[in-house]
Amino acid sequence: MNSQPLSASDRNSPASVAIIDAARTVIAERGLGGMSLRVVAEQAAASVGSINYRIGDRAALVDAVTQREIDLLRSEREVWRARMEGTDPVAAGVLADLVCEWLDGGARQRRVSTIVTAELILKASRDIAAAPLAGALIAEQAALWRDILHASPHGEQLSDLISAYCRDEQPFSVLFVDMLDYRLLRHSTVRALLRDRTAPARPEWGVWHMGLVDRLAAPAAAALDAGEPDPQGMRARLAEDIADLIISDGVDAVGHRSVAQAAGVAVSSVAHHYPTLRDLVFGGVEALYRRMRAELKQAAGAAPSGSAVIRLTHETALAASRDEAFSPFAIDMRRRRAENVHQDVARALGIAPGADRALTQAVVVAAIGRHVGVLATGQPSETLAAFVERSFRAVQTF
Repeated sequence: MNSQPLSASDRNSPASVAIIDAARTVIAERGLGGMSLRVVAEQAAASVGSINYRIGDRAALVDAVTQREIDLLRSEREVWRARMEGTDPVAAGVLADLVCEWLDGGARQRRVSTIVTAELILKASRDIAAAPLAGALIAEQAALWRDILHASPHGEQLSDLISAYCRDEQPFSVLFVDMLDYRLLRHSTVRALLRDRTAPARPEWGVWHMGLVDRLAAPAAAALDAGEPDPQGMRARLAEDIADLIISDGVDAVGHRSVAQAAGVAVSSVAHHYPTLRDLVFGGVEALYRRMRAELKQAAGAAPSGSAVIRLTHETALAASRDEAFSPFAIDMRRRRAENVHQDVARALGIAPGADRALTQAVVVAAIGRHVGVLATGQPSETLAAFVERSFRAVQTF
């Protein structure tokens, strides 16, 4: 069994690529937690023994998958740099179009890579051993945008900002690329992200943007129990246990048996209070949001549960790509981006609270994408105000 990282030649041999691509397909369909050597062997029409011989154990296969995604991104960089040769997309006024096209491509032609990359980054956020390769993958994301923006005077600042934005937006684009109101909301957010900071905000922008947020409440309604009071007693205790399980092991770990084990109660007791998987997940989601809101009230900008909520939103989007029952949760999480912190963001931007909700949402999407990268690589974190200063103040006009 291989114990050392594969050489480039071994990794790129036809037999190895077939196995690695089979693993990528399995991850896209079942999630990283559903990838076993046996399932990959079935997908690749190979034996477990051949995977062990050519790649190694499961951990080695995950590493090979990560390196494969890095290689694919490098190939994309070459294509895009050639396409943009000599063109400054900022001066040409096409940068927003490029961002939306990149997100659409990730939802369609590159769908497997998009899901696999998101799964790998989430894995690294819980597994320090995965951080180095995840860091290399995240670095390639920023490098791609540096190549696209190589002719722009602001390319360096913009590439970090856009790659962070895309990291958060992409899982939702995979799910909702065919939903018109989502696509319009995404376009509104991207254009706000890249808007000339010296131009005064127009009220019509905010009306349009928040109208889209409200319109998406309809498809998200199944994820909400409007007017339902906060749970009490055993139901409340179980909700906190579900939240803890989501923090430690992710949404995919939630089930009646796992919650019962974590809570030290009978499965029947869990099922009594939360009959379906949807009920379980919603209970944990709402518990996490209650924690974050309480923390935000107690200490401005400091919310230890915020990282768990950020991770949760991506896990929910990925779960929805495999089970449509999670889709209402995911669309609600996307449409409500910045709901809890938009006033803080407005202050950091130096604008009146509520004056430009499209821009505050764009900042939060980018900040979340940046924080996902921080969680995956173990880089030093930064405050929201510092992120705004570094990413937005440095480029007053695009």
